[in-house]
Amino acid sequence: MKNPWKIFFILTLALVLIAIQFATADANPPAQKPIPHPVAGREQCIICHATGVGGATKFPPDHAGRTNDMCQVCHKLSASPQTGPTATPRPGVGATRVPGTTPTIPHALQNRDNCLACHQAGIGGALRVPSSHAGRTNTTCRTCHQSASANQVPLVVPTPVVFTPPPAPNRDGCVTCHTAQAGKLNEPVKEWQASAHAERGVTCASCHGGDATKNLKEDAHAVKAGYTGKPNMVDIPALCASCHSRAEAMRQYDLPIDQYAKYQQSIHGIRLAQADFKVATCYTCHDGHGTKKVNDPTSRVYPLNVPAMCAQCHSNTEYMKGYNIPTNQHALYVVSVHGKALLNKQDVRAPSCATCHSTHGAAPPGYEEVENVCGTCHSATQEYYLKSSHSSDVAGAPKCVTCHGRYDVGVPSEDMFVGVENRKCGSCHGANTPQGQAAQEMHTQLTATAKLIEDSEKAIEVAEKAALIVAPEKVRLSEAKTNLITARAAQHTLDRALVKEKTDKAAAQAKEIIANSEKAIADSFFRRQFMIVGLAIMALSILSLWIIRRELYKQLPPE
Repeated sequence: MKNPWKIFFILTLALVLIAIQFATADANPPAQKPIPHPVAGREQCIICHATGVGGATKFPPDHAGRTNDMCQVCHKLSASPQTGPTATPRPGVGATRVPGTTPTIPHALQNRDNCLACHQAGIGGALRVPSSHAGRTNTTCRTCHQSASANQVPLVVPTPVVFTPPPAPNRDGCVTCHTAQAGKLNEPVKEWQASAHAERGVTCASCHGGDATKNLKEDAHAVKAGYTGKPNMVDIPALCASCHSRAEAMRQYDLPIDQYAKYQQSIHGIRLAQADFKVATCYTCHDGHGTKKVNDPTSRVYPLNVPAMCAQCHSNTEYMKGYNIPTNQHALYVVSVHGKALLNKQDVRAPSCATCHSTHGAAPPGYEEVENVCGTCHSATQEYYLKSSHSSDVAGAPKCVTCHGRYDVGVPSEDMFVGVENRKCGSCHGANTPQGQAAQEMHTQLTATAKLIEDSEKAIEVAEKAALIVAPEKVRLSEAKTNLITARAAQHTLDRALVKEKTDKAAAQAKEIIANSEKAIADSFFRRQFMIVGLAIMALSILSLWIIRRELYKQLPPE
């Protein structure tokens, strides 16, 4: 090689030039389009840009699969971003709006995030969703439509009626006139007079408007007096909410104020907004004009009456046609452990329909949500269950209803570990599988411990009948039962070692109770034998003394 230093210099220079090129490319990446609108509250880029909603720029093909988090890595906020409602993307072709603006949201937003519940059908005078917005979701709405004010009071503001002060009892023209009527015009008065509303001064005019101080129908029902007459079914929830959503009105009665918000999100509320007038409203469940307190045994919403009330619709096969849901829930519930506790034992702590499906927010819990619903009462069992492989999110993983049923929940027992019938371990796990063997092992531990505790109870009964002090053993028995209950809950972890730990502790306590009771009975037998011997000796001693006394008296000289 004639000139190696020259070749080395040329190669080095080439490498330096290449390095400079890459460094320059990294320092000055291709310019990306800036974000022309405020980002706060609009972080879900994909909602608009994936489909071009509202005229937004659509993602190019090479952006497929990118997430919201990746957008702002390249796209930065504009140096002078637009602010205010007009900075939102322009609606697509054919949209109806005020020129140059995107309509703002004129009401408070808290608990009113289901835009379609009102705007789909124009409930309560709400603007209807235009045809160009078909297919858009509640999440899409607030991407374009911003709140009119950042400082709105977060209250539900339903549609009220014109409020008129309640008339004096002797000047209530509604009651006076309708009492003289017959049939359906008279019945509401009788119902209202026995209601909680009448007790608290809520009158006919409070809901129907009008002037109850007037004697003539034309004056009482005048439009200028605010008379609205019989409300449309679709307006009833908002009418009730005009009082029941006001904190200042309900505070004195210690009543919640979120029923209306919950109802709007419920299956009943959503379908009502879709013009399904077969669904339940406030009037349906709360006795209409005869609204009673929830703790009144004659109220439809009294806990003991709730199952039958729900069944009036949900057990009516003809009425429920078209909803594709079963109608045998009530029949199953009344024979369940829950139904028997509530309806037969009248234990109002037992769950009813409303406990699991919610009251005003009526909706069936999703399959993956069941353990959370059951866990509101069965908290210890839920805690153990969540530690098990059964609580996995894998499709088909067993939930509470898999083994215990939905409406026909039975009394759980150790028998559920054996057999291949529905709701038993063998229906999923073969006897020779590790899971099947684990089930058999836990069954043996639990049944053996339960038998020991049963024997310890009998031992205490025998000792108690023998007039022995058994209070300490009863305390131990209570502890043993608690450990057995804990073991039964712990089996939901599927951890054999944990179950064995709990059952061994309960079994040891039961054995101690049996041993102590038997020892006490044996000691008692010995003491009683000793007492009999002692009494016999005492009797003989007394008899001997009496004989000696008699003989001594015989030896005395006659007087």
